[in-house]
Amino acid sequence: MSLKPPYALFVLDKDIDNEDLNECLQRAYDGVWQSWDIWVATISYTDMPPPQKPRQPPPPATQPPLPKDYTSPWVGKTVEECATWLQKAPIEDAVDTDNFLVMNEFSKDEDIILACRIVKGEDGMKVEYYPHPTGEVSMQMYTNDGRKWDEKALNYQRRQRAAGRPDRSRAGPYD
Repeated sequence: MSLKPPYALFVLDKDIDNEDLNECLQRAYDGVWQSWDIWVATISYTDMPPPQKPRQPPPPATQPPLPKDYTSPWVGKTVEECATWLQKAPIEDAVDTDNFLVMNEFSKDEDIILACRIVKGEDGMKVEYYPHPTGEVSMQMYTNDGRKWDEKALNYQRRQRAAGRPDRSRAGPYD
């Protein structure tokens, strides 16, 4: 069980269907301490899990199976559009508004989910991300908690370069 609010999961690719999402949610649940910590984002803030009550664990987020008619309203959108929407959430602590997850065109074939963070600076907001295996993403988000973000992103980029694989991240520059 976690004491942190859930992470929003935005599905940007049209080829990710409900079966894929249900499997993703189950694998994330199994890969952490068996807690439903991912909320599949809709377009409505009122669909967010309710805020956590004092001295209580957060309420569960999305549990499979998703409704058969669910389709992601985020298909074709950008990671930045997701971040902007999340930053405008009126519900305090219903979901984490600085860190979130994205499934994109590489998620299904490569079994990855992007771990994203919002960085606010003098030039405004920017979004950084790097991928994780689906079964490890919840644990990574909770144990990483931003403290080792740069180190983890750099290590991902170095592994990709060393293996001659494409870099699916946008973080840094570190080297």
